[in-house]
Amino acid sequence: MTIRTILRSVEKVLIRPVGRTGRRILERLRGGRGDRVSRLERRVDDLESLVRELTGLAYLRLADEEAADGDRTAA
Repeated sequence: MTIRTILRSVEKVLIRPVGRTGRRILERLRGGRGDRVSRLERRVDDLESLVRELTGLAYLRLADEEAADGDRTAA
């Protein structure tokens, strides 16, 4: 085995898992989860407002089409 192979296996088995665990612990200590939740809640609110806006626009389009159909039948 070359030294390079040994170092890669040590990195995969020891260093990477320790780094991942350390990152998770630091994130929890800093309150990272709360930030994620608040960002997700803001995104949901934005999406809801966009859906309401699009629904309103679709309603207006439908009303315009009905008015145009009414004009055609009257003529």
